[in-house]
Amino acid sequence: MTDYPTYANKRITIDKIVASHTFQGMHPTMQQRVRDLIEASAGRVGLGQGLREPSQQLQLFLNRHVVDPNGKYTYAGQRWSRLPGVAAAAPPGKSMHEIGLAADMTGDMAWLHDHVARFDLQTFEDVNNEPWHVQPSELPRARSSYESRPTWGLPPWDGSHATTGDAAHTAGIMAGGTASRPLTPALTARPGDTGPAVAVLLEALIARGLMPDAPGSRSGLYGPEPTRLVEDFQRTSGLDVDGVVGPQTWGALLRQVRPGDRGADVVVLQVTLIVRGLIAETVGNRDGVYGSATRDVIRQFQGLAGLAADGEVGPKTWTVLIGARTPVASRTRGATTPDDGVDLDDLDVLTAYDGLPAE
Repeated sequence: MTDYPTYANKRITIDKIVASHTFQGMHPTMQQRVRDLIEASAGRVGLGQGLREPSQQLQLFLNRHVVDPNGKYTYAGQRWSRLPGVAAAAPPGKSMHEIGLAADMTGDMAWLHDHVARFDLQTFEDVNNEPWHVQPSELPRARSSYESRPTWGLPPWDGSHATTGDAAHTAGIMAGGTASRPLTPALTARPGDTGPAVAVLLEALIARGLMPDAPGSRSGLYGPEPTRLVEDFQRTSGLDVDGVVGPQTWGALLRQVRPGDRGADVVVLQVTLIVRGLIAETVGNRDGVYGSATRDVIRQFQGLAGLAADGEVGPKTWTVLIGARTPVASRTRGATTPDDGVDLDDLDVLTAYDGLPAE
């Protein structure tokens, strides 16, 4: 059976592509055109992302912009400037991805360039230098222009997605309304790893008093000593002793954090927000003080995740921040989590778009 490329150098079948939330959330006509294009490529081209949830668009935007009174972009009543060295990302409410009328393709861009018009699709190669981004050729390219005359209507297309294009929807999200799926994929740390999950893990070990609060404990590497500490912790917590830090180990390590708290557990939360791209990497953003700035980000995030926007970070909020499919909570030894392979809906939007423009 032919398989097709997606992000992270993975390949999946057309059945997995069309079953994904990101594919199903597109307009039916868009779905058909994208599927026809993919199948015609005979394995050269696949789907990276179709529907992009408002929370993912917000994640991209916050990862690439900072509040600036003189900034070029306007969002949530503030001016924003783009961070140096990155491409701009539209704020929530501005991308055609959010209403299921855009798709980002992966694979052979030369083949896509030569054949995309056959499927009544247009690329953004000459707009934002995005040869992978496709939209219906007969529709306006800008979302605001489309929504002024929504020729194909507005979502939900099939009852499974509830994004609307008006300003009230975006305002509702910012005020704590329900929208979107958890951030993906789940932060998981394995012995020998480096990266975001390890940064959070090392801070959690420090907060638990298992490692000293010293620069050497923040090496960025999940090396032999942290692995030994995690395995000992798993053993005493009644978990599988494998050194892999997934939902159950996170559930045992992470502790509830509330507005007004101070200390190492707050640093764990702040580092998690940093590696998720929700706040910038600054000294002030990892000071161990759960003040108003951290609270506002958490409340905003909770609203996007459909949680009570109370600023308290307990199991439900940790579950979404970690990106777990199942609640972050301790489980007895012997429980297993099946590996169901590559899932388009579990690909990290920040990883996928690292260094790339994202409209």
